[in-house]
Amino acid sequence: MADKNILDAIARGVVVFDGAMGTTLQRMQLAGELTIKDFDGRNGCNEVLSLTRPDIVQGVHRGYFEVGSDAVETNTFGASRPKLDEFDLGAKVVEVNETAARLARAEADRAERTDGRPRFVAGSLGPSGFLPSSSDPDLGRVSPRELVEIFREQTVSLLRGGIDCVLAETAQDLLELRAQVFGARKAMAEVGRTVPVIAQITLDPSGRMLLGTEPLAAAALLTAPISWASTARRAPRKWWTRCARWPMAHRCR
Repeated sequence: MADKNILDAIARGVVVFDGAMGTTLQRMQLAGELTIKDFDGRNGCNEVLSLTRPDIVQGVHRGYFEVGSDAVETNTFGASRPKLDEFDLGAKVVEVNETAARLARAEADRAERTDGRPRFVAGSLGPSGFLPSSSDPDLGRVSPRELVEIFREQTVSLLRGGIDCVLAETAQDLLELRAQVFGARKAMAEVGRTVPVIAQITLDPSGRMLLGTEPLAAAALLTAPISWASTARRAPRKWWTRCARWPMAHRCR
C-alpha cells in the first residue's frame, strides 16, 4: 500500500475533517432509520454497526465526502477492548476495527476517484473509560502499560484496514493519551507501516484537562522524545483540542 501523507496536505493548506459519527447515528435512530435490531440488541454501541449495517456507516462517510470533507474518522471511537467488553463484544475487537477502517477506506478511495483530490482516513482511538492518573480505585485500576497493550491491539487492526493516520482523540488524562501514542507506535512496528499520530486533548472551562494538566504542559510532554520499553521514539506530529468548552468561551486560537 502506498501511504499518502496527511501531514503534507496539512502543510499545503486546510484539511477539512468530518463531523461526528456517533451523533449522526443517534439522530438516525431517533428518526427511525435505525432500530435496536440494527445494533444487534446492543443499544448505544455505534461500533457494532460496522458489522451489522456497513451500508449505514459507509453512507455517513460518503455524505461527509460529498459535502467537501478531506478526511473521515473510522467508526471506532469506542472500539477498544474495554469499551467493547461493555457490550460483550471484546472478542470481536479485531473484526470491528479492521472492518470499520476498510469501510472508511473504500469511501475515501471512491471519493478520490471522482475528482482526483486526495482523501484520508483517520483511525479513531477514543478514551478507554479509565483514568490512569486518577486516585479513584475504579477509574485508576488500569495501568498505563496495560493501556499501551489495549491501544496497540486496536491500532494494529486499524492499520491493516488502511488508515492514513491515527487520531488519539478526546483525551482527558495525559497518561492515557501517552499510552495511546505508545500503543500506536508499537502497532506500527508490528505491522510494518508508519503513519502520523494526531493527538487531541479536551479542556474543561478552567482551561485545563480533566485532571488538571494545562494545554502547554500537555503539548510539551506530547512532543518530547518518547522512550518507554523500547517503543518507537516518535512524538505526535499534530495536536489540537476537541469537545472543549474553554477554547470556545475564550476564543482560543
